[in-house]
Amino acid sequence: MYFKTLDDIENYVTVTKFSSSDQLMIMVGDKSADRVPEMIDLLNRHNVSFFGGIFPEIIVGNKNRKEGYVVEKLQPVYSSLVLPYMMRFSQDREKLRGATAIVFVDGLSGRMKDLTDTVYSKLGEAVTYVGGGAGFYDMHHRPCIFDNRQLYEDALYICIVRNETHMALEHGWNKMSGPFYVKKSYDNVISQLDSYKAFDVYRHIIEDEENLTLFKEDFFIYAKDHPFGIHEEDGSLIVRDPIAVNDDDEIICVAGIPEDSEVYILKGDADTLLKSSLRITQVCRDKAPRKYLPLLFDCISRAMFLGKRFSDELDNIQANLNYGVEGALSIGEIATRSNGELVIHNKSTVLAIMRLDA
Repeated sequence: MYFKTLDDIENYVTVTKFSSSDQLMIMVGDKSADRVPEMIDLLNRHNVSFFGGIFPEIIVGNKNRKEGYVVEKLQPVYSSLVLPYMMRFSQDREKLRGATAIVFVDGLSGRMKDLTDTVYSKLGEAVTYVGGGAGFYDMHHRPCIFDNRQLYEDALYICIVRNETHMALEHGWNKMSGPFYVKKSYDNVISQLDSYKAFDVYRHIIEDEENLTLFKEDFFIYAKDHPFGIHEEDGSLIVRDPIAVNDDDEIICVAGIPEDSEVYILKGDADTLLKSSLRITQVCRDKAPRKYLPLLFDCISRAMFLGKRFSDELDNIQANLNYGVEGALSIGEIATRSNGELVIHNKSTVLAIMRLDA
């Protein structure tokens, strides 16, 4: 459900019956972020349990919106705020097998991988992970995860529901240059590629490709068109979004790239990206149950790259589904690998079809 204002949310909670096991999942558009403290107070006055994140934009059907709230009532079997290496979980995870873990994480945190590793160390491959990185359109790091208590940064919120989920992920990016050896990296920062400063290597490739001089101040303008791709053993690529260069000529990414990995610099065009989003819709549609909730997490920098054609991507996805899409433009996308592993992606599209009771 989409609500444009807090008054709309208050009207909804006033007329809705909540049991002690109900919890609201809330995705907030960036332009409504300053109302979140007021929203927390409002929902606490009504004794409603909730969690959520502030995202650059939210998705409602085939539209992306900068303001407002996407709200869904869930019945979790487990939900908790997670800090790096701090997660209270004492359940038998085998009894959760087949359940869905909705994950909202601070997408601009240098501890993003620590947070998702903390979750995976507790739950393993027992659940299907889906979610996205919260944060602000201007890419300035500040608190963006919330629950009944407050707003948090460098944090993750997980909500596990019994509902079964089918999901698909695609990115549509292709190799342009590489591979390069990641000699030194830490947190979400690449320090050295092939024994050279990471920015020097990247700048050389982009300047040749774009026929320009790349300055730190202009980095994101061109970097959003040329992400990194981490080479996987099966030949696939996990996309990483470079977003800034620090004073040491290191490249800051959304989530980390492990040392000793091989990476490519990628390129894409609108057609290859749009075809990839059509593929995920077809996969999910073929597996869809009779009644379901479509959850979509689409990368904000992917939307920036597509520009006016991003509306085509949302149109393509919604037109092939029987129910209205809900989701967010995210800073990092959370999905489950085929072996059950939790993986952070960038510049990708994650579509999840979550079964609802008939």
